[in-house]
Amino acid sequence: MPSNANRYSEEFKKDAIKLVQEGGRPVNSVANDLGINAQTLRNWLKEEKKRQNPESARILELEAQLKAEKRRNNELEEAVDILKKATALFVKDNRKQ
Repeated sequence: MPSNANRYSEEFKKDAIKLVQEGGRPVNSVANDLGINAQTLRNWLKEEKKRQNPESARILELEAQLKAEKRRNNELEEAVDILKKATALFVKDNRKQ
């Protein structure tokens, strides 16, 4: 199932945020004009606010690292499971001979 996380470019997101923050336009108006969901734009604004705060930026960085490490851990656990199964089959075949 494809993710919509990268559906919009970073430049598009920044321009939309700028219209709200610097243009003083309401979120719903900008969202309607750009053809996006208003909640999506609110989420982008929230993320931008977090990025501007150094503490929040560090937290986001650490969360991204944690997510990558969890993904890597899951991959390694799958590899170990496959090797365990292969070893069991190998041992079983050798006992038959």
